[in-house]
Amino acid sequence: MEWQQIYKDRSMDVETMLDRFVGDGTSVFVGTFEVAGGLIRPMLKRIQDGALHGISMYGGITSEDLHLDELTVGFDEFHYHNYFTGGNERNGISAGHTAYVPLHLHRTKNLVENDGIDVAFIAMTPPDKHGYCNIGHVGCRPEGIRTAKHVIAQINPSVPWVNGLERNLHVSQIDAFVEIDQPMTQMPIAEPKPEEKIVGDIVCELIEDGSCIQLGFGSIANAIAEGLKARKHLGVHSEMFNDAMAELQELGVIDNSRKNYLPGVSVAGFASGQQYLYDFIDHNPGMFFTPYSHVNNPDFIRLNDNMVSVNSAVSVDLTGQVCAESIGTRQYSGTGGQVDFIRGATLAKNGKAIIAMTSTTKTKNGVVSKIAPTLMAGSVVTSLRTDVQYFVTEYGCVNLMYCDIPERCRRLISIAHPDFRDELTHEAKKLGYLY
Repeated sequence: MEWQQIYKDRSMDVETMLDRFVGDGTSVFVGTFEVAGGLIRPMLKRIQDGALHGISMYGGITSEDLHLDELTVGFDEFHYHNYFTGGNERNGISAGHTAYVPLHLHRTKNLVENDGIDVAFIAMTPPDKHGYCNIGHVGCRPEGIRTAKHVIAQINPSVPWVNGLERNLHVSQIDAFVEIDQPMTQMPIAEPKPEEKIVGDIVCELIEDGSCIQLGFGSIANAIAEGLKARKHLGVHSEMFNDAMAELQELGVIDNSRKNYLPGVSVAGFASGQQYLYDFIDHNPGMFFTPYSHVNNPDFIRLNDNMVSVNSAVSVDLTGQVCAESIGTRQYSGTGGQVDFIRGATLAKNGKAIIAMTSTTKTKNGVVSKIAPTLMAGSVVTSLRTDVQYFVTEYGCVNLMYCDIPERCRRLISIAHPDFRDELTHEAKKLGYLY
């Protein structure tokens, strides 16, 4: 049978798809960021209306508002297993039906293989002339597709077609097609504050020509990217690829010519940003997207000499323990790939792992130091003190690798905000860290 006939026979509206493939007790994989919202929202409405029961959903941070705060059911009716938390997911946790799964992102496949998936909802491009749909720019989709008993495609012409591993599915491998034209979510670009620009400048001093970089979210990452315009022959092996990295590649700063592993292409797990970014990655032979089980695997990360990973933190204690995902007991984001890339970078030849942050943050109780004697009660230790290396604030850079506890304290206090250094020294002595 020709692929066009298969596509026609398996095309249907969303309600018909739900009737056929999503019954009571179904486990549904949705993935992260640009999810198939046109399929998920009608499913959630059925759950809210009492027409669907016992649904388990698996996914990470989603960029489209799924209105999880309006879903007023408990775990018995709907259980969202969430492995990276954003605004939608925090709303779901507050509503009582979403729960965070602690997970290194390169092990997403292990999670879905362990639990089992009945149906995967995946946003895809329309089929090409050979009958292949492309799954676009999100790294966890292959894990869900591999595991699911049934694959449902939300066919969306706005999804960029990208090169990479496990990107293309023939229509014969897909159980149903629902055509929904949905524009890509336009993620705001965070403008760095003056102190964040200083942090970015200091980090850039650690990144030499020919380095292979990984950058995370936010305004500090954008400040770093701006400073990197003065560099040459950079490579990319990064969980995330954003607008600033696309600009560096267009400028020729990123050319991937010095990489040891997969030279010539920027390797990424996902892309998130503005339409400029989605246009840049579309049919771009200089991009290579892979599952998180690949791009986030420390064994692959370490293959690039001069690998530099840059991540952020909510807070750091005086021994070097990093909390990057919770505010006390409140789950705010997730472990993600921070540990994956810290370990991969520090194992690489001439590699560097950097935690970059401003020295203070504003809370309802006033300004507090992000460098603290101990982490707040209930805080998650995302990165172990045995793994971390460089820390950067607007007051400088220190390397904690192989330092004993007193030296770690002295070095971290030296880059804390001056208003807090005496207090930190006093507390370090009380804790027995300094003598």
